[in-house]
Amino acid sequence: MFSKNDEILLIERHTLEMVIDMRRLEHLLLFSLLALLLLFGRDVSESVRTSLQIWWNTLLPGMFVPMILIRFLHARQGFDHLYSNLFNRLLHMEGNAFAYVMCALLLGFPGGSLFLDEAGEQGRLNDTGCQRLIACCCFPTPGFVILSVGSSLYGDSAIGWKLYLCVIASGLVLLMLSRRHVVCASSILHTPPSFFSALTQAIWDSARSMLLIGVYLLLFLVIASLIEQLLPAACTLPLQLLFEFSSAVLLCARLSCALKLRLMLTAALLSFGGLCVHLQIFSALRHCALPYASFLKARILQAFFALCIAALIF
Repeated sequence: MFSKNDEILLIERHTLEMVIDMRRLEHLLLFSLLALLLLFGRDVSESVRTSLQIWWNTLLPGMFVPMILIRFLHARQGFDHLYSNLFNRLLHMEGNAFAYVMCALLLGFPGGSLFLDEAGEQGRLNDTGCQRLIACCCFPTPGFVILSVGSSLYGDSAIGWKLYLCVIASGLVLLMLSRRHVVCASSILHTPPSFFSALTQAIWDSARSMLLIGVYLLLFLVIASLIEQLLPAACTLPLQLLFEFSSAVLLCARLSCALKLRLMLTAALLSFGGLCVHLQIFSALRHCALPYASFLKARILQAFFALCIAALIF
């Protein structure tokens, strides 16, 4: 018969062995990735060039300036007094929760999620409310959808506005379905930074976010190109659509199918975000203990809602 202490020791030993096995698996995967990088150097170089072109020509023009302005407006307390009693009643929220939804909506991912996580860490949002907003308020930036996708990719800003409407509406539906978890928001009054100090900080924070987006885009496109070498051709398209949303939107626009179907798929991709965005968010969260399974479920639901709404609009 084992004593209670012996059972605890066995459990701890078993846990330690599992951790060691996982670490060995991690090392094996990293060395395998390094070997693939050396074997398929030409494909890796092409993926790096493609990712830099997407970042410089598509993401940066549509996202950087709006991101600076939104961060600057928030630093100068432009959102602190946003309040909607109707919004709170419909979505089971308290205080100025509308301001946090608007900031997350305008900042886009991953900046909006990091902003909500900081609000939870500072006590401006309750923990369950913070988790709910991070799961449901995961949107692309309006600049990317309206300018990069609508105006640049499809040549019509009206298409960008309609796609953005699909994304917003699907997020609101998700908030309605999750209203059993109340969001308690409180505004902590403080003296705002000076005009130029706030502007400088907004520029640096936005530049950091854009650099983070670019690096993760590069990594994911490189890894995707390596995996594609090992998979049959029929499996590559779903992989490309799931991995990184900006390159997936570009790929979707080039599909040889009806425009309505391409726009429906684009709306779903914009709402899902892509695994690259998911990794960006969860690698930067410091306070919110949101399980990834719950976040992924919310992303799939919002993508489905956006697809249905796009079918009605276009």
